[in-house]
Amino acid sequence: MGVPMIVIAHRGASADYPENTMAAFEAAVEAGADMIETDLHLTRDGAIVLVHDAQLPGHGEVGHRSLREIRQLDGGDLIPSLAEVLDHFGTRIEWNLEIKRSARGRYPGLPSVALREVEKRGLMAQTLFSCFDPETLSEIRSLAVRARLGVLQGKVPIDPISKALSLRAEAVHPKGSLVTPELIQACHARKLQIYPYTVDEESEMRRFRDWGVDGLFTNHPARLRALLAAEPAAVASVEPASA
Repeated sequence: MGVPMIVIAHRGASADYPENTMAAFEAAVEAGADMIETDLHLTRDGAIVLVHDAQLPGHGEVGHRSLREIRQLDGGDLIPSLAEVLDHFGTRIEWNLEIKRSARGRYPGLPSVALREVEKRGLMAQTLFSCFDPETLSEIRSLAVRARLGVLQGKVPIDPISKALSLRAEAVHPKGSLVTPELIQACHARKLQIYPYTVDEESEMRRFRDWGVDGLFTNHPARLRALLAAEPAAVASVEPASA
């Protein structure tokens, strides 16, 4: 598509630092990542914390505790809030904020709180919101016409392109094993970006680069950045299919 492939640090530089921590995020920036992906959960008192799982090991659900209570847990001081992270990094890096679910389903109000935190800091242009749940993305779209959206696709068979078009999303984020040259063609034909996840082996990085994806999620942002800098694509990007 004529645009350099972007490096998306999956939970920061998470191969080398504890995932979703300030240290992992700083390392991702230093590694030359273009974007950092992180995970959003809502505390009992309405704060957003960046942690992958709804369950805190040995301490129950994130949503059952306040931010202060989480900070008092063993290792809880490593869990940053969204507000802290956005304040610290500002416009230094783009963000992919994945809206997560509790053990019981969607967090009421999480999309609106996330939007508020981003909007009040003037970071909407630097932020991409993603989710596996189309209803959550639809809620974000209804709350913010200009929000950037990405449709996650995992093992459950869905048509990510149709979902993305209906939501006016800009990207699809499929599991790497689901990506084919034909899917890339179809995305590009409809002006959609495609960002496979999570790609850590150099051989796979090369394959996806040569197929013409627009970016990759990786736990090794420095490795991907070095590969892109050292090796031009072996073949031309996949040509868009006819619409």
